[in-house]
Amino acid sequence: MTRRFRFVPPAGTPVSVADVLSSVSAALTRGDAVQQFKRDLRAYVGVRFCEFVSTGRAAMTLALLALKALDGGRRNEVVIPSYTCFSVPSAIVKAGLKVRLADVDPVTLDFAPGEIERLDGARVLAVVATNLYGFPNDLAAITKLARERGMYVVDDAAQCLGASIGGRQCGTWGDVGLYSFDKGKNVTSIDGGVLVTDSEPVAEAIAQQTYGLRGCTAAESAAHLVKLVVYAALLHPRRYWLPNSLPFLGLGTTAYRTDYPLAQYDEWMAPMGHRLLGRLEATTAQRRANAERYERLLPWGPKLQAIVPRQGAVPAYLRFPVLIHPEYRDPVLTALRANGIGATASYPTAISDVPELHSDLRAGDWKGLGGQETARRILTLPTHGYVTDQDQDRIVNVIANVLGV
Repeated sequence: MTRRFRFVPPAGTPVSVADVLSSVSAALTRGDAVQQFKRDLRAYVGVRFCEFVSTGRAAMTLALLALKALDGGRRNEVVIPSYTCFSVPSAIVKAGLKVRLADVDPVTLDFAPGEIERLDGARVLAVVATNLYGFPNDLAAITKLARERGMYVVDDAAQCLGASIGGRQCGTWGDVGLYSFDKGKNVTSIDGGVLVTDSEPVAEAIAQQTYGLRGCTAAESAAHLVKLVVYAALLHPRRYWLPNSLPFLGLGTTAYRTDYPLAQYDEWMAPMGHRLLGRLEATTAQRRANAERYERLLPWGPKLQAIVPRQGAVPAYLRFPVLIHPEYRDPVLTALRANGIGATASYPTAISDVPELHSDLRAGDWKGLGGQETARRILTLPTHGYVTDQDQDRIVNVIANVLGV
């Protein structure tokens, strides 16, 4: 009975009621919260320009529109991994561009060897590196190969704020980078996205795309505040069982959609995002400690494989992904959930198998086997600050029992 009323959420960053009250107070009494947030984010990641917008997927759409304008509309394809968040192809379609798939290596979640080298860039506007779950892609190699072929690079660090590779922050490697402040991220303000760049021409193109975006309405700000209060109140495992028991909320589901607005950032949420940015190092250190413990304790073998970080990478571990034999993946998920653990299968299909996307894929695009294999085998475990050693011990025991090892 105890476990029924303690359920570890699959993702999130702890936020207290005191955090909410302090943030609301700052929003009421200070008028420079967004500028402070921008200044400190620029300093943290080491860029000259940044622009805040309504969501991470809006940031991706606006980044592509900016690059499309710089290109003069000559090229219309955007290369993405065959397995990634559905928001990436939806942003490409919303920007009026074609999705082109390059296969992934399930063991690294990065582009498979040779995929970028084989690209004919004549019609490719940009390559998007998506850095899933806080694992940096081989960004130096991707950037070098793309630029040799005259293609832009979008360093999509929506899930990777706080991670680095080669001593350089994720999000800063491409012509343009982006971060997300969505609910499951290391820095959250319930919604929000950021575009960053060191390129003056790209910054000017972004400014042209974001100029005149509608502001956040009073109703939207009120909704964000309500969501923030609910998030702070119910994310704790002692209370998360309640929203988790309500299937109509659709927690943990991923839908492909393009009907999201391109709008300005909600200034009322800036104090919360800024507050959590100040804790980012501690938040990420906790996630890395949990990841290191998983690495030591999980029953690795033929039925369970680790995702291998790229050389020189320091992941943020937004979640801890593993590859499990397809025969055992769903039974393990069921058993973990029965034991109060919010593990997930993440994105349900490879990008090539998203039904709504078929007409928008580049003509003749093939179905990458690596993306489909990843979709069948991926399992993500929680790493956030509410995960205890006892939770991890239970996770390890459940997995070992189901695998029979």
